[in-house]
Amino acid sequence: MNSFVLYAGFFFLGAGLSALVFVFMFSKLKSLITSDFTHIANETIKNEQEDLRKQNREVLEEKLLPFSKDLTEFKDKVEKLNISGVENTTKILEQFLILERNNNSIAQEAKNLTEALTKNQNIKGAYGEDILDTILQNSGMTESIHYIKQYSTTAESLKDENIHKIRPDIIINLPSGRHLIVDSKVTLTSYLDYISDNSKLNEFKSEVKKRIVDLANKNYQNADNINQPDFILMYMPIDSSVTLLYEDSEIINLAYKSNIIITGTASLLAVIRLVNQLFQEQKQNENVQKIAEAGTNLYETFVQLCNELICIQQNLDNLRDQFTTAINRFQRSNKNKPSLFSQVEELKNFGINTTKEIPRDLIKEMSKIEKEVIKND
Repeated sequence: MNSFVLYAGFFFLGAGLSALVFVFMFSKLKSLITSDFTHIANETIKNEQEDLRKQNREVLEEKLLPFSKDLTEFKDKVEKLNISGVENTTKILEQFLILERNNNSIAQEAKNLTEALTKNQNIKGAYGEDILDTILQNSGMTESIHYIKQYSTTAESLKDENIHKIRPDIIINLPSGRHLIVDSKVTLTSYLDYISDNSKLNEFKSEVKKRIVDLANKNYQNADNINQPDFILMYMPIDSSVTLLYEDSEIINLAYKSNIIITGTASLLAVIRLVNQLFQEQKQNENVQKIAEAGTNLYETFVQLCNELICIQQNLDNLRDQFTTAINRFQRSNKNKPSLFSQVEELKNFGINTTKEIPRDLIKEMSKIEKEVIKND
């Protein structure tokens, strides 16, 4: 009984130990399985994630590579544009600086020119003469042919009745040896004063009147070696000032009585065009005269040629008569006297020493002529 209990106790004790071992082993096995499964799952997920990242990277590279190239090109273009923009900006700044310097230089030159034209009388005179010269050249005229600058001569002054040396600005040559004097008068100072202050109009007109009187006293119309009409042209380069003067009848009457015509650039161009037309008409008349002279010479030459042809014809007739006489010497004049040709040809039968022969054609022709002579006899 006690043994059974002992065996039963050992049995249950062994069973309990076995159960504990089994539980322990199962726990260990479960832990290993869980660990392995987790490792395998992690590896699988890791591999799948790696494959997914690789696939995504390839897809992204495939999709983004063109965009990346375009972005790179865009970046290069932007950099080039930036560089070019900087260069262009620098060049523009340089051009602005040059333009500013030029503007300053032009402004200074304009200021100097204004001061010179308003203060220096010699420069004002040269300025007007240069404008006149430019207008004439642009109108097709040539210096020393169609016009003369600063021609020096003498005239009796109306102011003191003494002979003075004069030198008109321009003398325009007209047809038939006539001339037209143009003298430049620049009243720039007083006119600019009037432009800035209209109340100074009388000062401007007073200066113009003084210029008219001074020009009239020079008596260009009666100058030596100049075939000048009764009037001269007083040229003023500023047309607006001329228009202003023509509104004042007093100034126009003063100029008219002084045989002076006030002209601006527009009216001077009309005068020059008229002069050119006169030259063209003169040239046409000269051409007509030359054509008439050429026609006369041609007719007289033709008559002379006709007379010479008649003389040539008479000389040819005389030459033909002389030729006929010479030919007749070859012919026999009667039956008893042989022809010269026959006599010369018979010399060969006498045994003269020669290798030359009379042309056969001539022998045949002379034989024919001789037969004709004999027949006529």
